[in-house]
Formats: sequence, structure tokens, C-alpha cells
Amino acid sequence: MRRILDVRIVRWELKAAYVVAAYLLGFAIASLLRATELPDVVVGVVTSVVDLTAILLGARVFRGRGEAIEPPRRWWRMTARPTLSWVLGILFLALWIAGLLGVAFDTLGVGGAAPMAADDLALTIVVMIEYGVIGALYLNSAVRLQRLGVPPREPKFKPTLRIAP
Repeated sequence: MRRILDVRIVRWELKAAYVVAAYLLGFAIASLLRATELPDVVVGVVTSVVDLTAILLGARVFRGRGEAIEPPRRWWRMTARPTLSWVLGILFLALWIAGLLGVAFDTLGVGGAAPMAADDLALTIVVMIEYGVIGALYLNSAVRLQRLGVPPREPKFKPTLRIAP
């Protein structure tokens, strides 16, 4: 495990490949579990754990432009810059709120739709918990990065202009 945490991913192409691979891994595990005819709630819990593990591992090994590579990130730091943490935190918070509204509308019978089955409702709640935890981690990271005074974006230095004689 220590060797995995010593890896650093800096290039955006490798970060994208990591995200796609993590998604495909979760999809493959869910497909295998569904093939064994496990309940959807169990599949949802397992894939949520896989998703959270992939996100937390990615947060440990990804490095932003200008971020120090060698020292390990603090446990709470999810991104290199507060802006990205804010964006991801708000995105997952919006997904959590959408799930919460969906469950509330279903429970109250708003819209005249048939209520969800118990398994579907439980699966929705599992996914909502996952999105809420991920959103809280990113928002916590954003607040703490701002307190530390991490600049929102790496400064871009203009090359010095040389005037030819």
C-alpha cells in the first residue's frame, strides 16, 4: 500500500486515464455483483465504497501545477487549489440535494408518480450518502485551502520581452 501512495500523477492525461479506469473498475465490479444476483442495495454499497476509495486515493496521488510533489498531502486536502475544491464540492452537493428532493418527492407522492420500490429507495439513499460525503470532503478542502492562503490559481509569469537591435 505504501508504494501506491508514493506514486504522483501530475499530467492531466494520466489523471483522466485514472478517472476512466476507476469508473470502469466500478462498472466491472457492479456488473459482476449483479451477475451473482445480489440485491441492488448491496451492489450500491460496494460500488460506493469503490468510488470513495478511488476518489480518496486520487486525492492523495494527484498533484496540481506548481504543487510540491514530495511531501504527502494532508489528509483533508483533496485538490491543489481552493477553486477546484469549491466547484467539485458544489457539484456533489447539488447531486446530493437532487437525490434528497427525489426521495422527498417520492415519499410525499408529489407529481403523481408511483412510489419507488423499497430496494430502489435504499439504493438512492446509499448513493445520496456517497455524494454527501464526497461533497463534504471537497468543501472542507476548499475552506481549509483558503484559510492557508493557497492562491486560487498558479501565477502565470510572462516571458521577458527582448527587443532585437
